[in-house]
Amino acid sequence: MAQNQVSTLRKGLLVLELVKQNEGITLAEVMKELHLSKSTAFRLLTTLEEMKYIYKIQTSYFFNPKVFLDESEKRSSKGWTSLRSIYQAAENLQMSTYLGKVDGTDLVMTQVLHAPFQQSADEEMGNRSKLHLSALGKVILAHLDDARLTPLLDKMALDPATVNTFQDSQLFRYHLKVIHEDGYAFDDEERAVGLRCVAVPVFRNKKVIAALAIAAPTDQLSRSSVKQIALKLNVGSKAITQELEALDNIH
Repeated sequence: MAQNQVSTLRKGLLVLELVKQNEGITLAEVMKELHLSKSTAFRLLTTLEEMKYIYKIQTSYFFNPKVFLDESEKRSSKGWTSLRSIYQAAENLQMSTYLGKVDGTDLVMTQVLHAPFQQSADEEMGNRSKLHLSALGKVILAHLDDARLTPLLDKMALDPATVNTFQDSQLFRYHLKVIHEDGYAFDDEERAVGLRCVAVPVFRNKKVIAALAIAAPTDQLSRSSVKQIALKLNVGSKAITQELEALDNIH
């Protein structure tokens, strides 16, 4: 019995180490890499997940470093840059990927990934722009309730960045309603000439908290591809929400 327990422990530690070294690994990949049966691999992964050593997003498993930190370290480790689902979204889209949130009447970049999508573009983190200038800002505004949206719009000056920037407040409000109905926003050279952007909202507890987007030169992002890109972005947005909820449940 003791020998069997040690053997099981060893397998569990090997699985944990494998997940740590291969973020986003799947059950099938664990089975193949460690030569485990499906039932054994599933049982070990489920146990590690229940013990909060790893967490699952859709069919992929991720190592949870927070379980090894003290409370002060856990607080300081919180942040968008630690979310693995953003990297997955960028790799799926194969385009520069951005995550932004609202700060006053500004859109602040909290995560930026460029090819090969392995690490954050730190020099762009914290960059600010006015909410009305980009798809990220517009899609967040479009999904705010009236109690939060109206005071923001009252404070905003629709200063133009290009000739394509919305400057009419009534037209902009109508534009936000269309974005809400569509579920995504499209920035067609409104912030910078030659650049297009598509963004979708990111939700937490059914409230918009951020926006996920891709941006590319106009010759690489056609208007006809916007809806298809928005669908892929929504997959990424849901994965981010799922990861945030999974992390919320880890104590």
